[in-house]
Amino acid sequence: MANVLAALAAALVVLLACCFCGVRGDESPEVRDSLIKFLTALAGGDDQAALRLGWNASIDPCRRGNVSSLWGKTVGCFGSDSGNDGFIKRIDLDAVHGLTGTIDAALLCAAPAVRVLSVRDNGLRGGIPEGISACSGLTHLIVSGNELSGDLPASLTQLKSLHVIDVARNNLSGPLPGDLSKLNLDRFMANDNHFDGTIPDFNLYQLENFTVSNNNLTGPIPENAEKFGNQSFWPNAAGMCGTPLFDPCPSEADDGNGKNGKHKKRAVPKIVMYLGYVLLGAAVLAFVLYKICSSKKKRSNKLGLKSKPSRGKGVYDSSRLTTTTTTTTTSVTTPNKSAAYSIPTSAEHSVAAAGAASAVAPPSTSLVVLRRSGTASPITSRAAAAAAKDLRFEDLLKSPAELLGRGRFGSSYKVVVPGGAALAVKRVKDAAVDEAAFRRRMERIGRAKHAAVLPPLAFYCAMQEKLVVYEFQSNGSLEKLLHGSIESSQGPLDWTARLHIAAKVADGMAFMHTTLSGSDGATSNNSPSSGDDAAATDGPIAHGNLKASNVLFTAGMDPCVSEYGVTSPAGGDAAALRGDVHAYGVLLLELLTGKATSARGDGAELARWVTSVIREEWTAEVFDRALLSGGGDGSSEQRMVRLLQVAMRCVDASRGSAPPPTMREVAGMVNAIREEDDRSFSLEA
Repeated sequence: MANVLAALAAALVVLLACCFCGVRGDESPEVRDSLIKFLTALAGGDDQAALRLGWNASIDPCRRGNVSSLWGKTVGCFGSDSGNDGFIKRIDLDAVHGLTGTIDAALLCAAPAVRVLSVRDNGLRGGIPEGISACSGLTHLIVSGNELSGDLPASLTQLKSLHVIDVARNNLSGPLPGDLSKLNLDRFMANDNHFDGTIPDFNLYQLENFTVSNNNLTGPIPENAEKFGNQSFWPNAAGMCGTPLFDPCPSEADDGNGKNGKHKKRAVPKIVMYLGYVLLGAAVLAFVLYKICSSKKKRSNKLGLKSKPSRGKGVYDSSRLTTTTTTTTTSVTTPNKSAAYSIPTSAEHSVAAAGAASAVAPPSTSLVVLRRSGTASPITSRAAAAAAKDLRFEDLLKSPAELLGRGRFGSSYKVVVPGGAALAVKRVKDAAVDEAAFRRRMERIGRAKHAAVLPPLAFYCAMQEKLVVYEFQSNGSLEKLLHGSIESSQGPLDWTARLHIAAKVADGMAFMHTTLSGSDGATSNNSPSSGDDAAATDGPIAHGNLKASNVLFTAGMDPCVSEYGVTSPAGGDAAALRGDVHAYGVLLLELLTGKATSARGDGAELARWVTSVIREEWTAEVFDRALLSGGGDGSSEQRMVRLLQVAMRCVDASRGSAPPPTMREVAGMVNAIREEDDRSFSLEA
């Protein structure tokens, strides 16, 4: 029995050794020879094409030391970080002169490890062969910008690992295979062909890029089509339909196999579900309003307060929190002067409901103005400084206000005060921080001036209510520029612009971390306040909520960080400072990938996606395509990779990883990349 077990153990060791050798072995000569024949077919039978590209069956492109060869520059390999000692997984033959032949799937699929075929912008003819399904591990099929014809083969749907299909700008025709919608695709680009029939029922919510424009397609568009806009579907045949991009499709059901019937069946339970939500919401709202009215009545009776009519409306009046201004008279409750002012927490809910109760007006001394001198900071305009000089709380209440947005920590409004200056008011929700601590924090932040940090002009602090006033920045946020609506005068952000934004934000955050920690001292022209002694013991102040929507653009399109310290925890919390570094790393990932963070806003999902791509040694797939469209000698791409490494150091929280850098260290690394980029630009000029 012992001999049998020993024999089995020896066999297992040999088997594992063979498996290991198979994973880390060299690409076989048969595979290399097959790929050279594949390239010859792409070149229309020109057997000199392989020689021109350095493809040589006697040289293994994946073996250590051969990666820098011409053969190694047009293929990518599995293996170590240096890309060797593995199998060929990627073939890059984009815009290669002389590729006017056909795609031979049998020769390509002889390389079982191949994951990506990219032959865009050549002159390939013929079609996409049915045999492409034999490349079972294929994840990217990129054949755009050729002269391919025929149908899109249905066998593509057998490639369960396929994530990217780019067949744009060819002469392909026929219907799109319906089962394409069952693949877990990230990108599907089929524009500028001659496809007809209907669009498969793609789950557009999970796709990052999608376009079928400039074809002969007809019928209903998929759900969530508004995510990509009209330009991804039009022009097509006249029968294209579906709201909100086109006219509604006919309401009658088709033969049962089309989409109209399916959409109609799907719409019925959704309508019932939404109706239930509406009724439930109305019941909850009615109960909340009842409790509010009851508590206000009891409190008024207890304090002996009386109500009187007033025409003052402003930030808290729900009729003023839209772009439309009315003059309806509303009733507010004026508290006894001896009573402490406190805006009810239900005021936030009142904002969301039309006709809800308005808030109580506090005395004019409640607003702490940080810029009474009227002098502008490096980022504040003279108009805003002048408005802040004489700013009173009544001005905010009586001025028309427009709701800008709601977030996890409160709402923001645009308020135009007397004199025409536009201000932004941040209303902090459920701020449980001590009033004295919040006051000291805002005063310290107001004294620390940096061109990349938007300073507060004033603030209001009560038991359950915190307001912070800034100058309104009309050019919007980085979030809208990257992921939202872009003005017609603004094109996509290029590499230089994104690097500039990254460096400016890093400088501002590093300055605030250092200055507010007391190590360099606050730069202030104001005389110390009575709370400075206490403030000196408070320690550094973190931003607490750094994200793309809080990076705004000044009139000169320079980035600045808004809402600094508004939601920061009290005291010198090292974890909060590390949280700022992590948030900045997520911001870098958004700049580099062009992808938005999830609704949670912590960037964990984006960081996981980037990590998974890097582990597969697909670093180039991480970057936003707008960054890679400029061409060049590759030096910019190298700096992108370096900035990506900085981002990953900021977000890496895995066990055993090195401690994250400080914001000062991060700013130093980013500025070193920017200085190198500036020198490279000067040399090119």
